[in-house]
Amino acid sequence: MTTPDRFKKPVITTLAMRAANQCSNPDCRAITSGPSGDPTGSVNVGEAAHIYGANAGSARFDPDMLSSERSAISNAIWLCATCHKIVDDDPIRFPAGLLFEWQREHERYIAMQIGKAGAELRRRYEVRHLEEFGSLSYLAERLVLEKEALWEYLLTSEVLRFEIAPVLRRWRALQRGLYLKQSIRVDNNEFGPWVQNRIAEIIAIATAFSELINVEFQRAWGEPGVAGNDLDIVETCRLFRDMLQSALEWEEAVRFVTVDQAFSEVRSHFIGIAGRIINEAAKFPTFLQETFADKEASGIFVLSLSISLPEGWVDLVTDAFDRAASKIIFSQQ
Repeated sequence: MTTPDRFKKPVITTLAMRAANQCSNPDCRAITSGPSGDPTGSVNVGEAAHIYGANAGSARFDPDMLSSERSAISNAIWLCATCHKIVDDDPIRFPAGLLFEWQREHERYIAMQIGKAGAELRRRYEVRHLEEFGSLSYLAERLVLEKEALWEYLLTSEVLRFEIAPVLRRWRALQRGLYLKQSIRVDNNEFGPWVQNRIAEIIAIATAFSELINVEFQRAWGEPGVAGNDLDIVETCRLFRDMLQSALEWEEAVRFVTVDQAFSEVRSHFIGIAGRIINEAAKFPTFLQETFADKEASGIFVLSLSISLPEGWVDLVTDAFDRAASKIIFSQQ
């Protein structure tokens, strides 16, 4: 049954050609096409296999991937029908990382057959270049090395997805109350400065968010018609991750604090403020992937991310402060 996550014919054709119609399993490398009994025909026993599965329940399925990522050539490996069945029947023995290694090694092997000297120099360059980035996902490594159309935006999407995933998981766990941290006691005479510090921090986080989205990513992508800088893109993605980590730590600081009952209402209005930034940030890589998965995409694309306080927040906090002050004065009389 055809699904949106299946490979399109141009992807299958290109994948087979890049593999020279040989199985990419280094222990197989069987030829996957040849003549048929009909003198004008041919047979094909090769298949475009998904590295991360196309459907829920399939081998190596990643629920966090978008449909466009699952059906992209970067998620494909050319295998003979036998090897395809073997790797899908035993995804524990054949994880995604291993298949990416097969894919990369096979393309190097084929390149060596075509032009040995150039292929070896290319391999050395790739190894040295990837070392500059530190840890990247396999998909990001492929985007860095191949730099296909619109690679700047696809690389940003993939690196962000890889880098911010732990922060998003932790944020969801915090919302569900799945972990605790040691609570810090803030006495009444310390509560005012504590609030001022939280406000200054959240303003700094929001400012960093805006600067990264509106300035730094644009700079890393380069001017229209000019190639971007892959190192700058990855570094900017990691700064974005650090900003989100700061937002998460801000939320923890607000939730895992003990204050006098008089100030509990004030504190309650701060819960979730940084979380709004995290939720908005999570939209960014998805927007990039959905927009630029189509290599023919052109024109102006707009994503509106809103960093704002809840309606009437300032008045709510001011009123809560006034009530807290009245309670404290009354208790002291």
